[in-house]
Amino acid sequence: MDTERYRIENGERCIDVRIAQIEQLFDNRDPAPFRERDLDPDLVEYLLAAGDDLVAYRVFRLVFWLEKACQPGEIEGAFHAHFEYELDRLDRRRGRTRRTGQIALVVALVIITGLLALAQLVSSIVPGELGVGLHEGLVISCWVIMWRPVEVLIYDGIPWRRERRVMRRLLEAPIDIRVGKGPETKKLRHAVAEVPA
Repeated sequence: MDTERYRIENGERCIDVRIAQIEQLFDNRDPAPFRERDLDPDLVEYLLAAGDDLVAYRVFRLVFWLEKACQPGEIEGAFHAHFEYELDRLDRRRGRTRRTGQIALVVALVIITGLLALAQLVSSIVPGELGVGLHEGLVISCWVIMWRPVEVLIYDGIPWRRERRVMRRLLEAPIDIRVGKGPETKKLRHAVAEVPA
């Protein structure tokens, strides 16, 4: 985690974003009316990466630097609308994945029941090493069949929780809108996003 690249102001780390005009905040490919557009994908990627870097801190601040002032609440509204929608999408996607995992678990349990019964039958019918080998192969197949439901229900939730936490922290972060060029120091230059025109 490289948090040293973020400017500190009044004890808070700052995520700085420089834009010449408010239109640069939005994705020009989005056909929605101007204020309802998605945010620029490069900006979103930068904000998520910065949020991931700073998620462990109690508080961090978003600072948007504009060449000329915009209407009050304009940037804040677009920012919150975008990330609330993305958070909702993330939760819905996780819900669908969880349901898929639950179905896979039920299917796996049915198959495992059949395989274990078959393994018992094979070990009693087939004598010697062949019977032992077939029995072990069927038992190992049970473990393999369980992997996908376990992965979906348990392990896939780990990155989801992290991504959700980052989005929540971004939504809770204070936002400052400032007129000016923003920080110019060489050390901080790579930590300031400049949204392309």
